[in-house]
Amino acid sequence: MILQDTIIYDIKKIAEYQSNGAYAYEEQLRMPEQTLFEMIAMWFNRLLNTIFSGRIEREVTTPIMIALFIAIVLAALYFLYKKRPELFLRKKKTAKLPYEVEEETIHGIDFDREIASALNHGDYRLAIRYVYLQTLRFLSDGGLIDWQIHKTPTEYLYDMKAAALKPDFRRLTYHFLQVRYGNYPATVELTDLMRGLQSDMINLMKGQKG
Repeated sequence: MILQDTIIYDIKKIAEYQSNGAYAYEEQLRMPEQTLFEMIAMWFNRLLNTIFSGRIEREVTTPIMIALFIAIVLAALYFLYKKRPELFLRKKKTAKLPYEVEEETIHGIDFDREIASALNHGDYRLAIRYVYLQTLRFLSDGGLIDWQIHKTPTEYLYDMKAAALKPDFRRLTYHFLQVRYGNYPATVELTDLMRGLQSDMINLMKGQKG
């Protein structure tokens, strides 16, 4: 007895099935490709649901991530501004400073004479530099800062041990940084303002000692 092959291979029918998306089972089983952001969003959503017991919908994950990212960037910028405010001041690229800034020493200088000389010559940038350095020497002699030649102005703000002097010292330092690093004009009015801040600080120091 000869068995006949009853399986009929209909080529046209097979081609029709292959072209029909409803029978594309392989495509349905394939995992969709995800971007890095989508993967991070899914991970963040699982983290939020773990913290809040599954109450966070996926639709609100992206806005939360964006807000958190902005907050982190702003916090980093604020921290950098506090540590290095001179980085946020516009620097002159072509103009050369009329004084040397490599050695910001506070010793061996007759500041009163140098300030008077700079004012007589109309060199207000130099006068402002000497006012700031003289203030550092007052503070160092009073034991209110630990002066070191390589320290930055911002570090001296953090070093300041007298809370009452900090507001005036902060303003004086800010104006000094504007003139030295920023595109800010040095004027006789600004020099007088800084000398006034210095005088207020000296009076406060004397009052504390008295």
